Amino acid sequence: MTAPKSSVLTTLTADLPTEPGIYRFFGHRDELLYIGKSVNIRQRVKSHFSARHSNARSRRMCSQIARIEYQRTAGELGALLLENREIKQHQPIFNRRQRRYRQLHTWVLQQHAEGHLCPQIYRPDQQHPQWHQHCYGLFRSPRQALLSLQKWVREAHLCPRLCGLEAGQGPCFSSQLGYCAGACCGRESVTDHDQRLLCALRDYRIRAWPYAGPLVITEHGNDRQDFHLINQWCHLTTLPRPPSEADLQVDNPASFDLDSYRILMHFLSRDIAHYVMT
Repeated sequence: MTAPKSSVLTTLTADLPTEPGIYRFFGHRDELLYIGKSVNIRQRVKSHFSARHSNARSRRMCSQIARIEYQRTAGELGALLLENREIKQHQPIFNRRQRRYRQLHTWVLQQHAEGHLCPQIYRPDQQHPQWHQHCYGLFRSPRQALLSLQKWVREAHLCPRLCGLEAGQGPCFSSQLGYCAGACCGRESVTDHDQRLLCALRDYRIRAWPYAGPLVITEHGNDRQDFHLINQWCHLTTLPRPPSEADLQVDNPASFDLDSYRILMHFLSRDIAHYVMT
């Protein structure tokens, strides 16, 4: 299969704006092939057909494109949030990343019967977005979560037994090899081990929602404004006007999402205009 000829490509891209937003590729049977985003929609769409950016999968997708739709946004944040939501909602054929994961996993610290803190795998309830406020790391599978915990324990010379990775009595295997500081056999106090465990996990803690209510992020474009309504790291909606209390009452299926959390954390670390609804 080959990509569309230049005349076809010109027809497909002629009406595309050079502004931020998302674009959607549809096939000959009107099936949704792909959703993407860019700060310059036309330029990004054209790059899909460029030989230097092409691979077999891209060429196969481009050969199936019958029409292109777009939706403008005020800026990059709106494009990212909209792309993320639409990919998860519509599951386009050629979008591999940002698929919806039915269950995220994380670690919580619980007091063990022997008195020390011990990480426990936790599967949050997606319908209650405050679940993440005392958790460490976000993972798409239990295996991914386990591999991360093993890495944290190894790098911080923590005790695998106290962290629930080994069973048994007496010195753990890592202690015998010199990789554990010895909390399992009295060379280190449980209190010190707990503190080092908390320190090792500190950078992976899911940040608690720091606002007293829902947040409105305002984003300005050339001739438009977008108002992103956010609550507990969930993107509820984007409006062309400041949201009201009524917008919070609308039945909204939004739930905590790893990708939107990362997007919002990144933008809120920058000096982007926002205010808290009261």
